[in-house]
Amino acid sequence: MKILIIHCGKTEDDYIISGIEKYENRLKHYIPVETLYLPALKNTKALSKDEQKEKEGVGILSKLLNTDFIVLLDEKGKHFTSVDFSKYLTQHLNGGTRRIVFITGGPYGFSE
Repeated sequence: MKILIIHCGKTEDDYIISGIEKYENRLKHYIPVETLYLPALKNTKALSKDEQKEKEGVGILSKLLNTDFIVLLDEKGKHFTSVDFSKYLTQHLNGGTRRIVFITGGPYGFSE
């Protein structure tokens, strides 16, 4: 079992980077964790928001396996307390999931 974290685009705020590193280090005591930073898209002025999401989606999909359990981190998604989130992860860890992938999208969210 392994956790993969994919971040799309650039994270410039030090407090966000620090928070990400803090939680990754906590997780590493319990399970292998790998983090990928997908570079921000370039030359996007001529692209619509939907086109940008699609291009970003192609980059995300290239990093995924068919057997991955994918969790999209989005403000419109389901909210968990810390305890409930721990139970959610444990359920998948004990259920035979080989790799859980957490994905933070770019500024416009995720494409279909």
